[in-house]
Amino acid sequence: MIQNRIMTRGMGTVGAALLLLGCTLTRSAVDIVLPPPSPTATVAPRDENWQTVAPGVERRDLRLEVESGFDVMAVAARLDPALVRFEVHYSPGAPYSLDEWRTMLQPTVVINGGFFDEANQALGLVVNSQGVFGQSFSGFGGMFQVDASGARVRSLVSEPYQGEPLQQAIQSFPVLIETGGVLAAQGDGFEVPSRRSVVGQDRAGRIILLVVPLGLISLADLQHALLATDLDLAIAVALDGGRSTGLAISAGTHQEIYPALDQLPSVIAVFAP
Repeated sequence: MIQNRIMTRGMGTVGAALLLLGCTLTRSAVDIVLPPPSPTATVAPRDENWQTVAPGVERRDLRLEVESGFDVMAVAARLDPALVRFEVHYSPGAPYSLDEWRTMLQPTVVINGGFFDEANQALGLVVNSQGVFGQSFSGFGGMFQVDASGARVRSLVSEPYQGEPLQQAIQSFPVLIETGGVLAAQGDGFEVPSRRSVVGQDRAGRIILLVVPLGLISLADLQHALLATDLDLAIAVALDGGRSTGLAISAGTHQEIYPALDQLPSVIAVFAP
């Protein structure tokens, strides 16, 4: 079925609440504490209906039921690294809206990148065809990377970056699902509800890009919900959430955009054949 979805800023009461939220997670969020022993979020019901929109590109809606009892809708893109090309784009100090990035790059899928400071400089390491920017996180966070062996998502907690050559990379935090598909440790800020964006990888090696573009969900609820789904995630890392959350899928007649409320200095772009 052809879908044309445009989620604009005119979001009524929910939109007004979102405008009060920025990037709610700070460096202090990596002060590690043990997660609660039982899940506080589940997916209801499981929906296995992926829609193929381009070679190697599938999309799907997920309805997450959090502890409060309110459904939170997520949108996911599942990407086959053997069929698509990934690029990290970075414009330090000169951010663009998600739609401007989409217009300039013409990608099949584009999602917001990691955290940035008030000068629109990315936090952590960024690597692309223009060079290497910033410095790697040490002891926390995760990274989406492309090297000679392909694309993958990596925990910098269990696998610190040692300076090996990368073709594309962008770092963010915190890790939500640790390597092997287990619940990651939590920290300050995990109970704060906000819009969310995630990059992950399933056990089959496919890259998962996921956003919660309208509803509000805490990182704690989100990590439990991700583990409860049938996404079969082996690892997942939060990208910059709050006002930065944005995703667009453009494949022929399929045009779908969930705009970020802020301009973005970095994005992950996906190109299908």
